[in-house]
Amino acid sequence: MRLRERACIWSRVIPGVWVAVLFLAAGLLHADPAADYWRKGEELYETHHLAPDRFAQALKWYEKAVALRKKDYEFLWKLSKRYQIYGQVLGKDRKKEQLRAWKKGLKYGQRAIRVNPDGKEGHFYYMANMGAIAQRKGLLTSLWRFRKIKRQMAKTLALAPDWPPILLARARLLMELPGVFGGDKEEAMRLCQQALELDPDYLPTYVAMARLLAEQGRCREALVALNQVLRCKNPRQLANYLKVDRPRAEAVLEEIQREACGIR
Repeated sequence: MRLRERACIWSRVIPGVWVAVLFLAAGLLHADPAADYWRKGEELYETHHLAPDRFAQALKWYEKAVALRKKDYEFLWKLSKRYQIYGQVLGKDRKKEQLRAWKKGLKYGQRAIRVNPDGKEGHFYYMANMGAIAQRKGLLTSLWRFRKIKRQMAKTLALAPDWPPILLARARLLMELPGVFGGDKEEAMRLCQQALELDPDYLPTYVAMARLLAEQGRCREALVALNQVLRCKNPRQLANYLKVDRPRAEAVLEEIQREACGIR
């Protein structure tokens, strides 16, 4: 091949090669492994009802994402939330694993608070994991732990007074506490009603309300509240609905039938 022909060929090939190299370099520069790890975690989390090990695998991907973004507030509070839910999914027969999950949730909630002291989610899920640990250990009346839970609850309420999750958390606390320690069933009912006015699709609220109604002897109303969960056709998060919300509603229904109302 003549020298001139070779020169013409390379003049056409070389620019194309450089374009490909530049595109590859640009892709590498804009690659975000943390976001990719988080996305992989989300894919497993959203479908954790399909296989028992998916949730645990999801948590590993989340951990990898947070390791790369140590001060990402959204990653931190969401991972705190995921661990809180994971503990619920594990069930009461796996107490050690539950407590380990909630302790990790506590850690990530605390880190979220440090990154963003004014973020409602960090305070809330820090509190939620602490409350889960206390309830599982039977230490809800421990003065030190109780004070910490109340402090975080007050902080979250101050930051987000109209946020259904914290309204329900407050209602649950008032339901569980004896009157001498500040328990108040009427206020708990009011908070549940307020939460549902703000978000009628927040399913856990119906379960708490059903318990309150059954205690008042309003058995049919309790059943109506539970059916909002049991007959839900389009839950926001299917996996959590099937593994947490619906089983909890079924357990409360069984409890009501056995002890309170005898509904059939």
